[in-house]
Amino acid sequence: MLGIKSWRERMPTCAEARPTTCPCCKAAGQPVGALLVIVGHGLVERQVLGPQTAAGPAEATVMKLRRYRCRACGAVLVVGPRGLVARRLYGAGAIALAFAAYGHGATDIATRAQTSPWQKVGGSSTERWVTLVRWVEAARRGELFAVTGLGELDRRSVAKQVVLVLAARGGRRLGEDLTESAFEGAAIAA
Repeated sequence: MLGIKSWRERMPTCAEARPTTCPCCKAAGQPVGALLVIVGHGLVERQVLGPQTAAGPAEATVMKLRRYRCRACGAVLVVGPRGLVARRLYGAGAIALAFAAYGHGATDIATRAQTSPWQKVGGSSTERWVTLVRWVEAARRGELFAVTGLGELDRRSVAKQVVLVLAARGGRRLGEDLTESAFEGAAIAA
């Protein structure tokens, strides 16, 4: 599947991006010798925040995602590039970079400055970044990147463990920086 950057450069056609099965009812999207079950249902725009590469600058990106409707169950499906996280404004790679920085001792504010393209902040954001805390707590509950067994760890240790798991998923090689592998692993895990 395409990453965020390559999706922006060339969005796949409706036929190329069509899911093979409906995730809700498991119906085949394009049964042999029958009408399409999962049909194109337009486009929707979505904003994605954070760096597009492990070493890139934080940016705000608006991209078009393909929508489909399942004729079998009526579900509406949204298909996008690898690296998007459901119900999160930031991309998976950006969250992994934030975890790496925070896990290595960076303050909430320094982590936010590296990850967020928004430089104007509210009053409470000058002392802490509540979004980072929400990500860490979601990871602790197993709701972010499907990492489990983090219940008793403090927040920085949760961030470190998630980075280690993501780096392993990204194919970390000996001597390579964990951050880049975690960025790649996050796109896979999202």
